[in-house]
Amino acid sequence: MSVFAYPSTVIVEAERPLLEAGVDLMARASRALAQFSTDVLRERRGQIFGSRVCVFAGPGNNAGDALFAAAALARRGAHITVVTLFDHTHDEGLAAARRAGVDIIGCPSAGAGVHLRADVLRELHRCDLVLDGILGTGGRRGLPDHIASLIRDWRHTAAPTTSSATAADTHSTLAPAVIAVDVPSDLSPDATDAEDRIHADHTVTFGGLKTELIDPRVAAFTGTVHVVDIGLGLDENRATAELVDTADLNADFPRPQPEGHKYSRGVVGILAGSEEYPGAGVLTTTSAVNCGVGMVRSLGSQMVSEFVIGLHAEVVTAPGRMNAVVLGPGNPEDEYVHACVDELAETNVPVVLDAGALDMAGRAESVKGTWLAERPVVLTPHAGELARLLSRLLGEIITSTRVNSDPIGWAQKAASLSGCIVVLKGHQTVIADPDGFCVLPEAGPASLATAGSGDVLAGIIGALVATVHAGNQHSPTENPLPERELAHLVGLGVLMHNAAGRRAVNAGALVDAVAEVAGELIHGGSLIE
Repeated sequence: MSVFAYPSTVIVEAERPLLEAGVDLMARASRALAQFSTDVLRERRGQIFGSRVCVFAGPGNNAGDALFAAAALARRGAHITVVTLFDHTHDEGLAAARRAGVDIIGCPSAGAGVHLRADVLRELHRCDLVLDGILGTGGRRGLPDHIASLIRDWRHTAAPTTSSATAADTHSTLAPAVIAVDVPSDLSPDATDAEDRIHADHTVTFGGLKTELIDPRVAAFTGTVHVVDIGLGLDENRATAELVDTADLNADFPRPQPEGHKYSRGVVGILAGSEEYPGAGVLTTTSAVNCGVGMVRSLGSQMVSEFVIGLHAEVVTAPGRMNAVVLGPGNPEDEYVHACVDELAETNVPVVLDAGALDMAGRAESVKGTWLAERPVVLTPHAGELARLLSRLLGEIITSTRVNSDPIGWAQKAASLSGCIVVLKGHQTVIADPDGFCVLPEAGPASLATAGSGDVLAGIIGALVATVHAGNQHSPTENPLPERELAHLVGLGVLMHNAAGRRAVNAGALVDAVAEVAGELIHGGSLIE
C-alpha cells in the first residue's frame, strides 16, 4: 500500500512533542533495529550466537540507535565490535554497549595509529554484519578524510583467506551485510566519490520515509529501505511523495458500480495514429477499450478509425460527450488536432498529451491563458521528449542525459513550469504535480522498453481519468479532482501497465494483457502477481 515520504524537518517536528512528553523514541527505534539485525543474521548464519557485528558509531542519535541495538545483540550472544570514529559519541548508548560486554576501538582520526586501523579492517573483514551509525540527517555532505579513507580501504581490501589467516580471522567468508541506521552516512546524490562511501544492503529508517531516501540516484547507497513506525502520527498532507504498488492498484482501481451505465463509467476520446503511424492509433485505442471504460470515441482520420473498428466494433466515431481525451500518440494530422482543440475549447475535459502533442505545453511561456489552462492536463514524455519540452520552456538546451541524471528533479521542474502533471516514463517512472509532489510507482519490467509501449500507457491513463472524472460528474457533490488524487490515479495506470508488461514481450501482446489485468481487477476483485 501507499507509503508517503516526508522531509526530515517534518519528521523532527513530529518527534518533538513526544520527546517533550518523555516518550523514549530511541528505545523504540533501537529495538526495531536489533530485531531487523537479528533477522538478517539468522538468514545469513542460521543463528545469532557466535555471529560478529561491527558498529560504526558517529557523534549523534543514529549512533545511539546503533549502540543500543548492538547491546541487545550482544545479550543474545553476538560478538560486537564498536568503532568510534569521532572524539565523542552517544554517551548513554556507549554505556549500554559497555555493560553488554562489547569491544570498543577508538579510531577518531588519522592519527589514531596504524595498528588501530588494522584492527578495524580485520574486524570488518571477518564480521557478518556492519551497522552504519556514523552520521544522520544533519550531516550528509562529505565524510571526514579519516573515515572516507577507512571505507575506501575496506572496500578495496580483499577478505582474508584460509591460507593466510587463522580460523578466527576467517569467521566469515562472505562480505558482511550492511545496514544503514535511519539514513546512510554521506547520502549526497551528487557526490562522485562512491568508493569512499558506504553501500548499504538495507536502510532501516524510523518514524517515516525520508524524502532523500526515494531519490533513484541514491539507491546504490541505501539498498532496500525499510520504514519502522515509532508512533509519530505523520500528516500525509505534509508529504512530498507517495510510493504506490500493486496493493494500491487492487484497492483503488475504479471498478464498475451496480447502478452504473456507460456514461457514468466514462467516455474517453482517442486522437492517436496517422497515415504514417496508424498502429499507434490501434494500440492506444485498444488499451483504452481493454481497461473497461464505458465508451471509447475514435477522433482521428477515417483510415485509423477503420483499422480500429475492424478490431473493436464497440468504438464510436460519431462526436459526442467525453470525460477525457488522449491526444498525440502516432502524431495525428494537424486538421484533426485543430478540430479536437476546438471541440474542447469551452469545456473542462481533462487531456492526456503524448508524443507530438507535448509541443502544446511548450509553445508559449506557460499554458496559462491557453485552452490547456481550463482543465487537468497530463503529459507523458520519455526523457528525450521531456528534454525537448524543458528546452522550449527554459529557453536553453536541456539534454536527455541531464534529465536521466536527476529524473525527479527535472520532472518537478517541468510540472512547475507547465502547470501540468508530468509522467516521466522510464524504468522508475516519476509522476510530478505542479506543486512538487511526486508519485513513484514500483518499477516495471524491462519488457516494457519496446515500440508502442508508451501508446498503450497513454490509453490506460486516458481511460482511468475518464472513468473517475465521469464518476465525479455524476456524484451529488461534483468537485474538480485534486492534483494529488489525479497523480495517484495516473500512478495506478502505470501499475496496470507494469502488470500487463509482466505478461507480454511486445506492444501487440501488451494490449491483450491489459484486458487480462482489467478482468482480474473487475471480476476477480484483485490482481494476483
